Amino acid sequence: MEDIYDVILVNIDIFFLILVRTTGIFIVSPVFGRNNLPMIMKIALSVLVALILLPVISVADQIQYTNLIVLAFSATKEFLLGIIIGFIGFIYFSFLYLAGTMIDTQVGFSMVNVLDPQMRTQVPIMGNYYNIIFTLIFLIFNGHHFILQALVYSYEVLPIGSDFAAGEDIIYNLVIIMGEVFVLAFKFSAPILITIFLANILLGILARTMPQMNIFVVGLPLKILIGLLTIMITLQFIVPFSEVLFDKIFTSTYKIIQLLSKG
Repeated sequence: MEDIYDVILVNIDIFFLILVRTTGIFIVSPVFGRNNLPMIMKIALSVLVALILLPVISVADQIQYTNLIVLAFSATKEFLLGIIIGFIGFIYFSFLYLAGTMIDTQVGFSMVNVLDPQMRTQVPIMGNYYNIIFTLIFLIFNGHHFILQALVYSYEVLPIGSDFAAGEDIIYNLVIIMGEVFVLAFKFSAPILITIFLANILLGILARTMPQMNIFVVGLPLKILIGLLTIMITLQFIVPFSEVLFDKIFTSTYKIIQLLSKG
């Protein structure tokens, strides 16, 4: 135990910078960034990860902390870098809320929102439902391990003290990621949207052939029933879809780290 304390005291500035980057990732990344996790748990986990990484990471040769201002500037860079790395996964996970909004609007749940403790705002009920499922699958597939691997990889490409810049390639890739989020949301919600569209056609035919039937009284429960049945049927495709999603998250995260190193 004394050896650990000695290592930390000798490299207290490096330990602090590792802790700052790790904290930045844990603030916004999937699973770790959830607001309903106890803050003391996040702090303890960040300290533990920083302690593990302290003896193994690389440090840029030009690193010199002559005063508190230089250390604060380096800490700001490390924190922003951690935020950027964790934000990639957060962007991809946000497609669930977009898909949930599409599904809720068509099924009839658009007025039924729930409070998401992570976002601290009202979110679509199906979006929150799918977010819970994908979070569980993310943990089952050891996705949190891949986040830690991305953190370690960031130190291989961007050691402590190295500079990084967000150039045109970063902006271009972020735009591509945003486009992929919309495509993923549309693909994920497509079976429900198509089914509800066919149900609307059926209701339109019934309204023309049987004018005496109150189509609004029949239509809303029918669409909810059809929507829930379709959701239950499509649950079997969530695991293959999640594999595609997680692959995109990890690939994009590593690519963004590489582009940051090139400036």
